[in-house]
Amino acid sequence: MSEQQCTSDAGTGKGARRSRSPLSAGGASTVFLTPSRQLEEEAPTMRSAAILSSAADHGPIGLHNRGTKPSTGLPGHPTTDFGQLKKSSPHFSKQQFDVAPTAGSKWLVQQLEPLPAGFPLERSSRRVNATGSIVAERITACLFERSIETEYNDVEGKAKCRTLDYVYFRIRLFASSDDTDSITTIVEVQRRKGSAFNFMKDCRAILDAAEGRASSFQTAMPPLKPISAMSCLQGVKIDNDDDSDGADIKATAELLSMNKSDSNLLGMENLEELTNQRSTSENIVRLATKNVVSCKGDSTSIRDAITSLLQHSSLQGDQSHLCTTKDDTETDYDERMHNLSLSVVYNALSFTAEEGSLTELIRMHSGWFHDTLISVLIRDIEGARDRPHDACLAAKCLHCLAPYSRQSIADAGAIEALVGAQAFAADRHASLANMADRAISALR
Repeated sequence: MSEQQCTSDAGTGKGARRSRSPLSAGGASTVFLTPSRQLEEEAPTMRSAAILSSAADHGPIGLHNRGTKPSTGLPGHPTTDFGQLKKSSPHFSKQQFDVAPTAGSKWLVQQLEPLPAGFPLERSSRRVNATGSIVAERITACLFERSIETEYNDVEGKAKCRTLDYVYFRIRLFASSDDTDSITTIVEVQRRKGSAFNFMKDCRAILDAAEGRASSFQTAMPPLKPISAMSCLQGVKIDNDDDSDGADIKATAELLSMNKSDSNLLGMENLEELTNQRSTSENIVRLATKNVVSCKGDSTSIRDAITSLLQHSSLQGDQSHLCTTKDDTETDYDERMHNLSLSVVYNALSFTAEEGSLTELIRMHSGWFHDTLISVLIRDIEGARDRPHDACLAAKCLHCLAPYSRQSIADAGAIEALVGAQAFAADRHASLANMADRAISALR
C-alpha cells in the first residue's frame, strides 16, 4: 500500500481535508485528521454601560442590547421623547419648585415642567389632548369620587395619594416636550406601596378620567354577598366544622402577642378577615366578634390589643413618654395598625347589630363602649383633616351605635365632630362626607 496523500486547508485554517487512498482494495476509505490549531472557549456576549459626560450631548444612558432601543411606554402610545434635553427653560427655575405641598380640595396646577428627554415614564402613563389645568380638574374629581386621600403640589404638578386600603401612589403631570404641542399633557401614575391589584383599579379610573371618560367606579359591580348566601348552596346541608376549637382565633392572638411588627400586622389583617362576613363563614365571624367585643372566656388578649391600638396606635400601650422620633415608615405602620383596629371594630359592630345582640353587649360592657370606644371614635372624627380614612371608619362605627346609645354619644360631642368632618370632606372625600351625614341623621 502506498503512502496516503493528505492536504490541509492551511490558507483558511478551517481544519483538515479528507484524504483518500487510491490503492484501497475495498473501495475508498476516509480518514479525518485532527486540526493542529487550539480551540477557543466560548464566552457569553457581554453588556456594558456607558458613562457619559452629559445627557444633553449623548442622549439617554442605560443598559441596552446592541441594535435595540429603549422602551417608549405603552404599545402604540409612545410617551417619552428621546431627543436632546434642553439646557434651560425660560419658564422654570430651581427656586420655583421649592414650595410645600398642600392638602387643598383643588389641584391648581401652574406652568407644567416639560417632559425631560430620556425620562423613564411608567407604563401606567398616558398622553391627554388637554391643558394641564383641565386634566388636573378631571383627576381631582375622580380622586374625590373614589375617596382617595391626596396632598397636591400645584407648582410641581404632583399629587401624593393614599387609598382606603392603604395603597400609596403618586400622580405627576408633564407638559409635552414638543414646542408646537402646547395643549398635550402627560399623566403618570406610579405605585409606591400596597396591593398592585387594587392600585390598577384606581390607576385605570384616574387615567380614564384624565381623558374625560367616565370613571369605572360608577359602573363597578355591587359588593359580593357572603358565601352562605350563594344560590347554589340554598337548601344544602353543610357540616359546620368551621374552627370549632377556635384555632384561627388562637393563631391570631399568638401573632398579636409576638414582639415582631410584621407578625403583628399579619395578625391584624387576619383578624379583619375573620370578622368580615363577606370573606368568612358566619360561625367564625361570631366567634371572632365575641373575642373582640365581649372577651369570650377568660382570654382578653385580643380585646386588649384592639384597645391599645385604638387609644395609642401601638400594641405596647402609651409610648408618648419615650423621647424618640419616628420615621415615615414607622408612622405609616402605626397608622395602618390603627386603621385595621377601626375596621375590626366596625365589622364586629355591624355583625352584632344585624344579629340583634348589640344591645346586650353594650349593656354588659358599657364601661368599654362609653369610656373607651366612643371617645376614641369622636377623637378620630375630629382628626379628619389629617386622617380622613380613619374618620370615615369612625363615623361608620358611630352610625352602628347610634340606635342603641344615641343620647350618650350626642352628649360626648359626636354631632359637632361629625359636622366639622362633613364640612371638610364635602369636596375632598366622598365616603366620609356621606357617612358623616348619615351618622348625624341617626343621632338627631
